[in-house]
Amino acid sequence: MYIFETYNKQDNVGSKINTKKKQPQKTGLIALSAILLFTVILFSSSINNEILFGWDDGEYIENADIQDFKVKEFFTNYYLGMYQPLAVTTLSINYQLSELNPTGYHLANLMIHLINVVLVFLLFLKITKRFEIIVIVTLLFAIHPMHVEAVSWIATRSNGLYSMFYLASLIFYLKYLDNKAFKLIAISFSFSFFVLSCFSKSMAITLPVTLLLFDYFKDKKIGWNRILEKIPFFIVSLIFGLLTIKAAGEYGHIKNLNLDFNIIDRIVILIYSVIFYLVKAVAPVDLSAVYAYPAKTGGFLPWEYYFGLILFAVLIFNAVKAGKLKKDILFGLLFFLITISVVLPVVWSRMLMLADRYTYIPYLGIFYIFGILYKSMAESKRAFFQKNKTYLFIGFVIYLLFLSITTFQRNKVWGNTESLVNDVIDKNRSDNDVAIGYFFRGNLRDRQQDYQSAVDDFSKAIELNPYYTMAYNNRGIIRGSVQDYKGALSDFSAAVDLEPNYADARYNRGNVYYYLGEPEKACTDWEKAEELGSKQAGKIRRQYCR
Repeated sequence: MYIFETYNKQDNVGSKINTKKKQPQKTGLIALSAILLFTVILFSSSINNEILFGWDDGEYIENADIQDFKVKEFFTNYYLGMYQPLAVTTLSINYQLSELNPTGYHLANLMIHLINVVLVFLLFLKITKRFEIIVIVTLLFAIHPMHVEAVSWIATRSNGLYSMFYLASLIFYLKYLDNKAFKLIAISFSFSFFVLSCFSKSMAITLPVTLLLFDYFKDKKIGWNRILEKIPFFIVSLIFGLLTIKAAGEYGHIKNLNLDFNIIDRIVILIYSVIFYLVKAVAPVDLSAVYAYPAKTGGFLPWEYYFGLILFAVLIFNAVKAGKLKKDILFGLLFFLITISVVLPVVWSRMLMLADRYTYIPYLGIFYIFGILYKSMAESKRAFFQKNKTYLFIGFVIYLLFLSITTFQRNKVWGNTESLVNDVIDKNRSDNDVAIGYFFRGNLRDRQQDYQSAVDDFSKAIELNPYYTMAYNNRGIIRGSVQDYKGALSDFSAAVDLEPNYADARYNRGNVYYYLGEPEKACTDWEKAEELGSKQAGKIRRQYCR
């Protein structure tokens, strides 16, 4: 069934032609409306979720720039190690309208997701006219459990916003490829939306390569003209890529993989990450807000990381040997790999190795493969598929029901910081994952002024991961605040021993030395912390040190 079939017979023209054209359009509109309504039902509970203090939400909303709507600062500063001025602007607008009332923030996130659902429908309407594929891709994008994080977490506003402009850019680029008229207008809109996407989140920088992929998929000869026309896109991509590296370098939670893993480890982790995302696309179970880097035992990573190499080889072999579906499957797989490439752990990464929200746009390639495979099986002439066509449809409906229930339940987990960190701890995926869960629960207890519980949680985090420098530092801060200076000194020293360039720990240890009556040691630590970038340490040093 084609959405926009044309009626080619010369007889009975007139009303029949109009009827034939309008009927598929009406069917598509009904399908899209049903998907949007179903999406609202599944995500409606997210509107009642709280602001996740201690889980980035509070860091944004309590920021003075955001509360005072300092637009100039949004475009000249980094926030949480990222350059995302448009996303920060929308959060500031939310604050002007509702301050600390979370409803407006969550409603905005949901509205952006619904807009993206429509854009996905329109994009795949340009890619394929097959009704089943368009509906499958749109529906999976709308309700997949891996996308809950991108919708239900206020701090991921940048994810939804960059995706909105990214999708719009792709749509106009396809218009540019398909139409002989208005080509300059179409490519101009595509470029403009790309720039807006980059101003929202750095993941947008993959778009120029994605455009080349669309050239290949649309059978456009990729010569110098195709590459030259994209030079403005690549220049913008390079500029924002450099901004991203600079922002990440100034942020304390960036992890340099070279310090912990050799080149072989990093290749294994990289391939495992790809397999992880692909497996979760099919079976989104055991989801978590935390996927930590693995601990090595005897110099080796966990066995499942090496098993990922085998699965990756099998995947590539089958993609190359896909027969008549080869082009479609390669397109979907390459779309996934290109769009997720900038957040795969290669040289450096954020504190966590993986994140559900990173799949928001990349999974479109995987969902397209799902749609292609479903259509192929449903239309297959083989006796097995002909005999079991009904069961195939029923199985797909059951699968959608599983995804829907999982998404609905996952929204509840993101209801507040307490439920989220407890979910991380209860999942018990690994010692490093659970340690991070206890660390953030310790921060939450600290905010609640339950200091003993906070110390207990930080202690559990350290027990599970003895190299957790931030847990030592935060436990030391609490111990110092209750005048347990010897305990605080021990914690800060442990953090510095593990990470000599940890500016905050050196600054805090300097404070403890000062309270213990050892000003020379205090000044030494403050001086070193200032060299490492701590402005507060420099201010204190100038005030108390000669």
